[in-house]
Amino acid sequence: MADIHGNDVALRAVLDDAAGCRVDRWWVLGDLVLLGPRPAEVLGLLRLLPGLEMLRGNTDRYVLTGEQPAPHATAADAAGDVGLVERYGLMAAGIGWTRGVLCQAGLLDALAGLPAELRMGLPGGMRVLGVHASPGSDDGPGIEPGTPDEQLSSLLAGCAADVVIGGHTHIAADRLAGGIRALNPGSTGIPKRPGEASWLLLELSDGPEHPGGLAHGAVGGLRAEHRMVSFDVHAVARDLRARLHPNAEFLEAILTGTRQQYRNGR
Repeated sequence: MADIHGNDVALRAVLDDAAGCRVDRWWVLGDLVLLGPRPAEVLGLLRLLPGLEMLRGNTDRYVLTGEQPAPHATAADAAGDVGLVERYGLMAAGIGWTRGVLCQAGLLDALAGLPAELRMGLPGGMRVLGVHASPGSDDGPGIEPGTPDEQLSSLLAGCAADVVIGGHTHIAADRLAGGIRALNPGSTGIPKRPGEASWLLLELSDGPEHPGGLAHGAVGGLRAEHRMVSFDVHAVARDLRARLHPNAEFLEAILTGTRQQYRNGR
């Protein structure tokens, strides 16, 4: 999973979907808590998962440091643009709200201790790397279906892995670039398709190799299935308002699809 963004309703829907899949190991690839109404509950649910490993995404970093994404990384960056000033203020309020909730729950240190990447070796010598956006970076360009092969190959170059799995873009993907398989589970909490939480089921396969593809691809003995599961976006919106979340209006518009997600403000 990736990009849960404090949305426990979507997370519970994914976990219900996964209950019949005999999952024995979970990787959660960052952006765990910021924006949604239930950051502490999300971390609590994740901690119960078998074989859990998590890493830190860019918005998790914002919660820890107070940083913000470009083009309003600082108040000075936003000055002179009324729209950016408003966005900077709302993001700062959301960061402060989330940090306060996690401090009260005693969970901020758990967020601070997360690594920037995950690695695992599979039978046969296959090396798997988990990142948030790309190898060495939790922000900027990530793994997407439409990224040109040359650009994606450059992004993955030198990663010392045969398979790279990253989130951040909120778009499910299954690519081969420069001899590396690049996967993206999409977003669980703020999916591109409103109300359809996304996650990725990986399984070792004894079948023959064939080109990777969404929903059923198997390359080098690793089968990948992108799964989508519905969740109640209106329940999330009601919870945001009930908890007086400063980003309630913005996130409701994103979840319902009445407003597009910011390209680099995930």
